[in-house]
Amino acid sequence: MITFDEHYAQVVAEAEAEGPAAVSELRLYETSYRLAGQLIARRRELRMTQQQLAAASGIHQSEISRIESGNGNPTLKTLGALTGALGVELSIAER
Repeated sequence: MITFDEHYAQVVAEAEAEGPAAVSELRLYETSYRLAGQLIARRRELRMTQQQLAAASGIHQSEISRIESGNGNPTLKTLGALTGALGVELSIAER
């Protein structure tokens, strides 16, 4: 059975073989999933449901679900509402 790390290494190798556009797209997915994971972790840390976060942020629960699953494409306004309700800041960090 292949491990996640092995599978991911294959995905990276395939993207690199396809060229810079594929690598760029992969990096966008990585950023999206990292952000989603951080939002989920903070919401759970606060013991909030998606419905409670929706009420606190003014963002529909269905949109929160899409963002957390990595299928959403939130605007800065949406991210600001969510991070404000979660008591965290959105920032850019070096890789």
